Amino acid sequence: MSLYEYPLNERTRLFLRLEGVFAQLRSPLESDAPASLRAALRACNEILDFCNRPELRLDLILELERLAHTFALWAQSPEVDVDQLRSLQFRVDQHLQVLRERRGPFGEALRRQELIHLARGRLGVPGGLANCDLPILAFWCQRAPAEIAALLASWVESLEGLEKGVSLVLDLIRETCGWSVVEATDGRYGAPLNPRQPPALVCIRLRDGLGYFPKFSGGAHRFHIHFLQWLDQGTTRLLESPVEFHLGLSAL
Repeated sequence: MSLYEYPLNERTRLFLRLEGVFAQLRSPLESDAPASLRAALRACNEILDFCNRPELRLDLILELERLAHTFALWAQSPEVDVDQLRSLQFRVDQHLQVLRERRGPFGEALRRQELIHLARGRLGVPGGLANCDLPILAFWCQRAPAEIAALLASWVESLEGLEKGVSLVLDLIRETCGWSVVEATDGRYGAPLNPRQPPALVCIRLRDGLGYFPKFSGGAHRFHIHFLQWLDQGTTRLLESPVEFHLGLSAL
């Protein structure tokens, strides 16, 4: 099944973007090609752009506190699985403690890396990460694959607190998705949301190999989905036939 996700608030959008960049950073660890180092440099500098936001740590703390508050309300329901809820609360409380005790912004170790710093100034130039422009990069690209892998692993490890926090929030949001099978008449679907407790995430599952994809729009009160068909010319157009799909709305 193909999965599509749409955030319904800016904090969830931020965490989804961070998750995507972390995936780009971890992907080179699976390859020993010198090109993997260039891919990691781009990902590291994107993460540093996020880390330069002074409110990033506070956003993460506030989101975890919001989840903890929601779990506390759920604990009052007689239908809740107490053991599972306590496990979720423990995971949230544990990471909240780590974040509250943390001193200094995220990404400090990366900022001290000369290779990352020099690459940052070249990312806006087409082909700017060429060996001829960055001798330090040429040096590292010619090191043994094990040395390159160790360097990349140290960069990932320095961001562990941020990555784990983002992953925890998104995992909890996804785990609370309630799924149903619905139909988009003429390629369109829309539904109202509870403005007092809107979901953070809308998800769609489609069968693999279909020639169309969903386009989302929406906010705290309502969301809309339009299905677009991919054409051979590289353009898209609105699908005008019924589409059955799985719709997931998070409870958080």
